[in-house]
Amino acid sequence: MDLSTKHRDARIAASRIPALSASLALLERENPNPARIDFYSAPVPTPGAAPAGARVVSIPLDHAAGIVDTDLVQIRLTVPLEAQIDGANPSTGTTVTWARIVDGDGDWFADCSVSDGAGAGEIKLQTTLLYDGAYCRLTSAIVQG
Repeated sequence: MDLSTKHRDARIAASRIPALSASLALLERENPNPARIDFYSAPVPTPGAAPAGARVVSIPLDHAAGIVDTDLVQIRLTVPLEAQIDGANPSTGTTVTWARIVDGDGDWFADCSVSDGAGAGEIKLQTTLLYDGAYCRLTSAIVQG
């Protein structure tokens, strides 16, 4: 069967919300650990490949990780979230530029851009320059569908 462009576009649009709900369910399943967001300063690897540099900080997600916004067709993670920084340069701090979301099974979920609140990152932090011993606070995280 050949579908018209209009018919194909309607089917794609109708599947977006259920797909986001399935994605959110992956983030809310703890098996055995909660999903988490790991932050890095090294260049972003090929999707799903191991990061080149060391993790700067890891922020676990709550068991109710977020909501599906059906109007904007996106997942909005529940914020604020924070964790103590343990992988930054001890003397100068480290600027993070991207993050990897890992599900409760420890599997790669997505890689995202990171910025401060004024930037355009998919994940926004209070500041992207992180220092060991301080806390990293996530203020916004959106997974677009």
